[in-house]
Amino acid sequence: MGRGLEVIRFPNVSAFRDRHGVTRYRYRKAGCKPVYLHGAPNSPQFAAEYEAAVNGITTKPEIGAHRTVPGSINALAVAIYGSAEWAQLSRTTQATYRGIMERLRTEHGDRAVRAIRTEHILLMRDRKGALPSAANNLVKVLRWMLAFAVARKMRPDNPAVGIKPLKIASEGFPVWGEADIAKFEAHWPVGTRERLALDLLLYTAQRSGDVRRMGRQHVQDGAILVRQEKTKAFLELPVHPRLKASLDTVASDQMLFLVTQSGVGFTAGGFGNWFRGACRAAGIPDRSAHGLRKSAATRLADAGCTEAQIKAVTGHQTSKEVERYTKARDQRLLAQDAFAMIGGTQREQTLANPAGKLAKSIGN
Repeated sequence: MGRGLEVIRFPNVSAFRDRHGVTRYRYRKAGCKPVYLHGAPNSPQFAAEYEAAVNGITTKPEIGAHRTVPGSINALAVAIYGSAEWAQLSRTTQATYRGIMERLRTEHGDRAVRAIRTEHILLMRDRKGALPSAANNLVKVLRWMLAFAVARKMRPDNPAVGIKPLKIASEGFPVWGEADIAKFEAHWPVGTRERLALDLLLYTAQRSGDVRRMGRQHVQDGAILVRQEKTKAFLELPVHPRLKASLDTVASDQMLFLVTQSGVGFTAGGFGNWFRGACRAAGIPDRSAHGLRKSAATRLADAGCTEAQIKAVTGHQTSKEVERYTKARDQRLLAQDAFAMIGGTQREQTLANPAGKLAKSIGN
């Protein structure tokens, strides 16, 4: 069976019957390995796998993909896993999304995507009301999935748009205070792996996943180059003198800065456990690696940096993500000014210590 009318709009795709008489489709292009496509040419799954094949993205079809009910949540998940959009997500984001999507498939896999309404999503969210972060993540992933479904003509609208996130009382990972940092530094001097980890986290203001991948190859002309895993943002950050002091203690033949005792890179879980252990040993058991990213942003704000300057260091995409730091600074300074006007103490300068704070290396 040669190319039929149904595959003409997909260049380099041919249709044929296999030995069981089933029509199959194959993407073939000179110099490329043939890729078998699943589903009918007018299905979202077929279109997603074709797009992935054209872009050279190797994907493995989900087990049982050919048995999913067309237009179902299972079919939507299969299409997503084979799409270019999915391939562009970071591995950590994929892991988070996949966990939520697979639970949706277990509970509602055969239900039609077109049948999902706002009240259904609210009901699913309400069932997780005791865990507001998990409830918000569920709505976020559903919103992303349904936007994908709209783009692939699986439904005309996105019923998750407009659902407001639940309020969360917790501020997340606690920010390290200056006393916490001083305590850690006193316990772990320059030259220890623990101090190197602290200095990388604090003086680059990056997530632990990005810090774990940093090595000599990323340092050029007095700057450390970062390609953020989560946002794909590229940053060029000056190497702070305190960070340089720690980096100078790394063995010259060691390319990766942070390694385990076995000399290999840390896993995400392994690094988190190891660093929390270092915090406990230093007498600050309720602190974590991510809290240092917040501390770095706080230092920048206290030094008078603008939101744009803070974003240039942290890689945050929007002002909303960093305004919490500038708002806290502005509130404190305005309150000091207010009390000074009624005879209170004068405002104290809160600029960064020239020798010690990250902010001094930015914006000068």
